Amino acid sequence: MIDASSRLRRAILLSDALLVKRIIRSNPGILQNPDFKDKSNTSLHLAAQAGFEEIVELLVDAGHEDAEISRNTDWDTPLMVAARHGNVDVGILLAARFPRSIPVTNKSGLDALALACLNPASTPLVSLLLSHPEYPAPADGRDNHGDTPLHHASASGSLKAIRILLSAGADPSAKNAYDWTPLAYSQTVAAEVYFKNLVAELERRKNEGIRGEKERREEAIKRKYAGVRLVTEDSETTSSRPSDDMSRSESSNSISSPIDQRGVFTPTVGKSNPWVNGGFETRARAWSGE
Repeated sequence: MIDASSRLRRAILLSDALLVKRIIRSNPGILQNPDFKDKSNTSLHLAAQAGFEEIVELLVDAGHEDAEISRNTDWDTPLMVAARHGNVDVGILLAARFPRSIPVTNKSGLDALALACLNPASTPLVSLLLSHPEYPAPADGRDNHGDTPLHHASASGSLKAIRILLSAGADPSAKNAYDWTPLAYSQTVAAEVYFKNLVAELERRKNEGIRGEKERREEAIKRKYAGVRLVTEDSETTSSRPSDDMSRSESSNSISSPIDQRGVFTPTVGKSNPWVNGGFETRARAWSGE
């Protein structure tokens, strides 16, 4: 008769969720079920390696990681196993449920990000691991050989991962313990050219950003002092005393009236000579009707 632990592993590999659930319910003590013949991989390691998301979720909900994050003899977590084997959906699930396992490293100094960069199929995990709000993976983390995730992405030919890492601030000039930069690990000439173009593009954007920031600061300073006029003592004295012409003009304007400014011929001045008839002007008497 097959023992329960072997039946559980077989059910996991067959992706038989109902059978897995039944075995766990009947034998709760073998939930983790480490296989000592296979690096002590647990049930969750096995499901993560196979990429069975439903089984992984079932095991997690059953309390597989309640005590601690399970690790095998290589110190690999289930998230690392999923990243190494390109099982993106499982990796997303495990990163969401156990984010504290993201920056964890194994015996070789590799974390989940480095392992995701080693497999182009795991590229969608790269941006997720880099941008986690609480436990982000370091873009320039190093393994035991001094290799960064960019070294691993270049060696695996994962061009998209290279772009993501460079955008996240990874240093393209970082050297490992053997004095090699990530560019030296490019698999093909085309990959090397692509790498160089990416670096040049990012440098150009960086320089443009610096110039743009400088121009914005200068423009802000100009706007700040654009309405300021320097006033000296002489100009203040001059501006405070109106000129004589202006004073006279204002005085004449204040004294004059419409009567003083009327023309020669107005209704109050006749066109006849005032010295007619002995100096007395005669005016026809209005008809009274008598």
